[in-house]
Amino acid sequence: MDGNSSPGAAEARERPVVVVPWGVAAGTVAWCVVGGVRAARMENYPWNVWTPIGYGAVKGVFLGLLAGWCAVLGVRIVRRTGGGAVPRAVSLFAGGLLGGLVPGSLRDFLGPPQPRTLYYFDGPRPGSQWYWRPLLTEWLVHTVLPAVGCAVLLTVCALLCARSSRRERARWAVPVSVGLGLLVLPHYAAAGLPAPEGNGDHVNESATAGMAVAATGFGLLVSAWIAWTRRRRRPGERTVRTTT
Repeated sequence: MDGNSSPGAAEARERPVVVVPWGVAAGTVAWCVVGGVRAARMENYPWNVWTPIGYGAVKGVFLGLLAGWCAVLGVRIVRRTGGGAVPRAVSLFAGGLLGGLVPGSLRDFLGPPQPRTLYYFDGPRPGSQWYWRPLLTEWLVHTVLPAVGCAVLLTVCALLCARSSRRERARWAVPVSVGLGLLVLPHYAAAGLPAPEGNGDHVNESATAGMAVAATGFGLLVSAWIAWTRRRRRPGERTVRTTT
């Protein structure tokens, strides 16, 4: 048996990858909450009051995916340097925070001075009215806070999962849960709200948001199915490797 291909070594190499599904779940929750906060400020616009929730969840899937891979990269760097459990936990948090924080920060500080979330239906503002307090407020509320929340959830779930004997199930069970949650999200997010009204653009915006949420949910279910089929084939492949 090759010492480098022992079950323990293979398990150690694979464990960080389980972080990625937790990053997707954490990002979905974090940015969905932010979308809910934004939707609460849009009570006077019943034609698309739920769409920030849906778009926030979709945004969280992709930012959470990026946060998860950044966390994996951080853990692998710490392992190569011989770091212990505490540095690994710190690298999980730092990587998750970096992945969730950088894209939004670049958009906020390098993009045009346009309030995307604080002032609905406002047009672009001149720099004198946008930079400093309005920009910093939007950045802190809609970029920093969800990124921190995503990193915290990612770190806690990954550390708890690492101690579980069934941690490999997270590869497919977590995407299935998030995917199913996205499929039912439009129904529950719009429950009790007025029907879409206004001009055609407003009605179409609500329908487009629903399709974006559904497509993302189906994509997660497909990825979960792929992970599940790979997991079923993996035990036999490991046995061959360890006995050669």
